[in-house]
This record gives sequence, structure tokens and C-alpha cells, in this order.
Amino acid sequence: MSTHLHDTEPVIVTADRSSFVQEHDFAARQYRGKRENQEDYYAFADASDQDEAPLARLLLALGDGLGAHAGGSVASYVTVGSFIRAFHEAEGAASWRLRMALDIANETIGIISGRLPSLGQPMGTTLLSILVDKNSMYWVSVGDSPLFIFRAGSLIRINADHSLSPLLDERVRLGEITHEEALHHPDRHTLQAAVLGMPITMIDGNAEPFILHKGDVIIAASDGIFTLSTRQLEELLSFGQHSTADKIVDAIIFAVRRINYERQDNITVAVVRIA
Repeated sequence: MSTHLHDTEPVIVTADRSSFVQEHDFAARQYRGKRENQEDYYAFADASDQDEAPLARLLLALGDGLGAHAGGSVASYVTVGSFIRAFHEAEGAASWRLRMALDIANETIGIISGRLPSLGQPMGTTLLSILVDKNSMYWVSVGDSPLFIFRAGSLIRINADHSLSPLLDERVRLGEITHEEALHHPDRHTLQAAVLGMPITMIDGNAEPFILHKGDVIIAASDGIFTLSTRQLEELLSFGQHSTADKIVDAIIFAVRRINYERQDNITVAVVRIA
């Protein structure tokens, strides 16, 4: 891939060094792709404690509404909003607050779905949320929206994939199907879990903090990002490792648009840099 993200001159900022700076340290972008509607929704929120500087701790929530279900865009919007509100109202350890916020967001979707006339499939969405400061990160996720860490030139997914992809990849490992068959299997992106207002069967998260290193780049995205291979993303990130967050997300979205995949899904990409 010839699209490169060039390094830029250092940006001078005046904020507290413990704080994140919008667009410089964190940013997000969206692209509708070839879909009729944008069913992803995301929000950043200041999650700093009262004794911390503003934006010393960031909360990100990202939902990818289920396109085959009624109200996918409404589901992602409602879930993200109720999740962030519930997180701020909760008390206790970070991992507990994330889990409580997920439960409340899921209950909210259930209440709304129950008040609407039956439209076939209930409304639903994936949910990926991270809580991050300059030293560590917690996350909670349901569905297939990936959370990556780019460190020392390598891109690693750190949250679980709740689609059927891991099961198909295991069948490849066992020799039951070929890699090509798994890659193009019609059920590859079928979800095993989502926020639907019903009991959630699969939830991923970490009870202990994930320790961050200076130079790490965190990427949270909807599954539309998989138009790019791991190698392509690593190439982009390697060329832009000293760039600002806004330039990194712009380059990723540009690379997806440039491929012009005829079935391109909605894509949301959020980046947090640990400087």
C-alpha cells in the first residue's frame, strides 16, 4: 500500500502534561462506506476524578448498530449515551464501573425495545469502551468491534472477538476447512453476543489495569476497519508514529476510502496516543 502518514513537526501544547489534548492525543473519525445509513455512534468523555486535571482520564464508548435489526443507529446512539451517563453515576473500581455501565445500557435498550411495536429482530448494537490515562487502560466489550494496541511496530488485538470468526479460524487450524473458505464464509461476521436488552452471553474486559508504554497508540474501531489488513495498518502507523491522533485517524479513513470496497461497511476509528 502506497498511502503513507508522514511525521509532522512537534506540536506545542500548553495543557498539563498529565492531560490528553483533543485531536493531538485523541481523535475519532467516521465513514459511512457503501451503506445507506451510518449506524455507528461514538463519544469521548472526560472521566477525570475531582482531584485530577481535566482530561487526565478519558472514557470512550463506541457502538456499531446491527444493520439487520430494527433501529441499529438508534441502538448505538442510546447505548453509548446511557453507558457514559451510567459510568459517571457509578462508584467503585474502574472495571466495576465499566461493567455496571454496560448492564445499565443493556437494560435501557431492553426497555426501549419493549415499548416499540415488533419489527422483527430487536434493536441491538456492539459496544466497546475504554477508560484510559497516561499509564494504564481498562476496557469492556461485547461484539466484534476491535481494540488494538500498536507498540514497537506491531499491531495486536487485545479484546475478544465475539463473532464466529474465531470458531472458523479454529476449524482452519484443525484442518477442517481451508483458510480461504474461512475468510469468505457467509457466517464469518455473525455475532455470538451483542447489546440487545437481553442477558449478554459473552463479555470481555480486564480486572487488572493494562499497563501502557510511552509511544503506544490505542485504536478502537468498528469492524469496517477490517477492510485494511494488519500489515497495512502497521505500515500506516509506523510512518505516523510521531504524528498527532487526528492525522492518524484521517490516514486510516483515507486508506479505507481509497480501496473503494464495493461492500464497505460503516467505519468508526478512534485513536488515543500515549506521549
